[in-house]
Amino acid sequence: MNRTAVFLGIILVACAASLGWSMLRKTPTPPLPTLRVEVLNGCGEEGLAASTAQRLRDLGQDVVRVADADHHDYARCLLIDRGGRPWLARRLAERLGSVLVVLEREDGSEVDLTLILGRDHSRALAAPDGS
Repeated sequence: MNRTAVFLGIILVACAASLGWSMLRKTPTPPLPTLRVEVLNGCGEEGLAASTAQRLRDLGQDVVRVADADHHDYARCLLIDRGGRPWLARRLAERLGSVLVVLEREDGSEVDLTLILGRDHSRALAAPDGS
């Protein structure tokens, strides 16, 4: 066996071992605790809030309100943290896609999070896993 073949064999074994190790290190994404969420349509697209609410329910969230926002001129989707737990809001935002998280704590709020759907919803709600 020549040196080149041995060297290539070592490289292949190292790559396979590295790939196997990285697959073993990946842990499943921990489930989110159930959060009370309101979904507000801020872009005016009919049915969007209802379909997004269903998606949140499929993620195990408690959607307590689906309604129109105060206006339909929101350019971006916003996930507003009302309860002061931004790490949970960020985790949910990552599951949804790339939604901007805003902290607007509201003591005594009936919801933990408010999701306002903006005109960028098709991009912002494109989940990393394709769902």
